[in-house]
Amino acid sequence: MIFTGSLIGDKAQSVVFDNTKLKRAVPEFRPQIHFEEGIRRTVSCVMSHPELQVEDPEFDAWTDRVIAALETAKREI
Repeated sequence: MIFTGSLIGDKAQSVVFDNTKLKRAVPEFRPQIHFEEGIRRTVSCVMSHPELQVEDPEFDAWTDRVIAALETAKREI
């Protein structure tokens, strides 16, 4: 499967994942899987389970509202 086109919405921004809050809440937690492997496993799981690929219009609408609010806030700063 080849994906083409631009990324929109919550996937358009690169981010740094910060687990500081988790470390404070659960100091004994030690991840056993590197991020890259976790992403590979996640994508593999979703791609092999069609029931996880069903669109959710209600969630999509909520996401659109969140993105619009973020864009409005960025313009006002």
